[in-house]
Amino acid sequence: MTDTTTPARSFNSADVTDRASEYAASEGFWTGRSGEPVTGHGVSEYIEDVSTMLAVRGWARNCPEDPQLSEVDESMSVKALLLAGLRFLRSAVAAPGPMTLTEAMYEVTHTSGDTDTQTVADRVLNTMVCAYTGSPSAQSTPWVKKRGRTWDEVRGLLDAAAEFAREHSPR
Repeated sequence: MTDTTTPARSFNSADVTDRASEYAASEGFWTGRSGEPVTGHGVSEYIEDVSTMLAVRGWARNCPEDPQLSEVDESMSVKALLLAGLRFLRSAVAAPGPMTLTEAMYEVTHTSGDTDTQTVADRVLNTMVCAYTGSPSAQSTPWVKKRGRTWDEVRGLLDAAAEFAREHSPR
């Protein structure tokens, strides 16, 4: 089975940017769920923070598996039970590994962002994917998780979305 992804071209091409500008011109596009406007500068910084986090931690197309507690049974000694529990805890709190786009957005929202900015950033990412693919119903999360997708493609989306927010927002 051959995996196919969107044809290779730039998110920053004029046709993609023009199409995205049309989508972003709709009323309320730059408004968060609180009903208050969000600046393009704020969205751009948010997306850049997400991109930086993924570059540092590593990007994963899908969620990595959670650590599993080894099989325990009644015949195990107290020492064996404690060791199994300690190994599980150590693996659960070990140095964080790669994360998905969704996880990175959640982390940025809860450390340096807010839900309004996250909502509009997600809207910008979806708009860029719609403009790129030509599909009005495309969304960034499924696009990023598509089999065969690379970090370079995801970074291209994030870079173009940050630039778009900075250059095409009304504020």
